Amino acid sequence: MTTIGPSLTITGEITSREDITLQGGINGKITMEGGALVVAPQGKVDADVVGSRMTIQGTVTGTVTLDTRLELAPGANVKAALKAPSVVLEEGATFNGTLEMPKSGAAGKGTSGLRIASSDKSDARVSA
Repeated sequence: MTTIGPSLTITGEITSREDITLQGGINGKITMEGGALVVAPQGKVDADVVGSRMTIQGTVTGTVTLDTRLELAPGANVKAALKAPSVVLEEGATFNGTLEMPKSGAAGKGTSGLRIASSDKSDARVSA
C-alpha cells in the first residue's frame, strides 16, 4: 500500500498496481491497474481516474471510470462524470455531475446498482 501524504501535490500521470491512500493532491491522470484508490478527507483529485475500486472521502473533480465499485463517503465532494456498475452514496456526501452504471461482468452478473445510505437505516436502492 502506498500513501501520498498531505504535503504532496503530484502533477502528471500515476500508474499503480497496489492500493493508494491519497492525503495530498493529484492533478492529471490516475490508472489503477490493481488495488483500490482511497481519497482521504483532506485529499484532492483533479484528474481522469481509471481502475477497479475507489472510495472518496475528500474532493474529486474530473472523470472516474471503474469496473467494480465506487463509494462516496460522508464528507466527499465530487464534481465529476462517474462510470461504475456499483455505486454507494452515503449521507453527507455531495455529488454534482453525471453517473453511468453499466452492467458488471461479461453477462451482467454480480453486484450492481446504486445504494443511497442514510443514518436512519432506511437505505434506498436503485437498480441499473
